[in-house]
Amino acid sequence: MPLLDDISRRVDESFAIADRPAAVALLSDAVLHDGAAAGPRLQRCALVASKGSVERLKYYVDLLKVDYRDVIVAGEYDSIDDKPVRDLNLPF
Repeated sequence: MPLLDDISRRVDESFAIADRPAAVALLSDAVLHDGAAAGPRLQRCALVASKGSVERLKYYVDLLKVDYRDVIVAGEYDSIDDKPVRDLNLPF
């Protein structure tokens, strides 16, 4: 699935130049447990949770295949208060 413009921009902002192709590939190929493509919200959540690390991004993309809700929590919620702090249904 091609990335939306806002997601592509965030990849460019978050990852080193050498890591950007790997990050784009991981997000573009992200799937859920049933093989369905991960939508923009889930791509954004994995991207935010990765904090610019390809290894962390791979972890969260792999986690989408197990339980996408964990990726939403990692991307949208504040780990201190367990409250949503961003709505990644919306573009960055």
